[in-house]
Amino acid sequence: MEVTKSDIQKLIEVQKNNTFSNHFICSIKKDYKIYGSIEKHKINIWKRTSLTGSSYSVYSFEFDSEDVLTKVNDKLNSFAQFSQLLFPLFFFFPLLSTAFTDFQIKKFLVCISVFLFLTFACYLVSRRIYLFNKKDQLTDFYQLINIKANNKQLAKKHRSRILDLETEEKLEKEWSGSKILTRIFTYPFCLALILFGIFGMIPDGHFFIAIPMLAIVGVYLYSDLKMIFKERK
Repeated sequence: MEVTKSDIQKLIEVQKNNTFSNHFICSIKKDYKIYGSIEKHKINIWKRTSLTGSSYSVYSFEFDSEDVLTKVNDKLNSFAQFSQLLFPLFFFFPLLSTAFTDFQIKKFLVCISVFLFLTFACYLVSRRIYLFNKKDQLTDFYQLINIKANNKQLAKKHRSRILDLETEEKLEKEWSGSKILTRIFTYPFCLALILFGIFGMIPDGHFFIAIPMLAIVGVYLYSDLKMIFKERK
């Protein structure tokens, strides 16, 4: 069964350009409609959900001269990419300020290390949400136009790496060597940050730093464990 441009156009509920400002507005609004931009040989669609928040995917459907689907790509929206940098700078700026106030090498190294880890954790959380959601959301889009997303013949015909769920699962194995090594480092460090936040920062009144730090660590651990147990089912 061929997928045509008109099939994908039917998904769009609100037509908007794929721009930073529109993704910013979409991210802060609780509007769960399907947005899209239509070009001559390409359609971009996206949808914010309660799970993804601002970390939602933008799917690009590309068509040939006869308006038949030939390729599907996805990427994190532009505002979410920007917020991966902005969020830690805004919430953890006091750590950087502390690092350079009354400069001491030990305090400086501790503050910079914590800041870099939290920045990395923000990135991992955003990427986890993005990866966790993108396959299910694309499947939902295809179900809306009565196409089975796990149809291997369709996936092969259109060379869509997203539709090939078996390949996607192999790429995202949660127990690869690199991911095990990452968890050996991150899990104890997360535990240390939790203990430090509860017993070190909160008693000293550093709520502005402690609460966002604990929230990010908690979301990272929750999303990572959820991905692991989901794969084992």
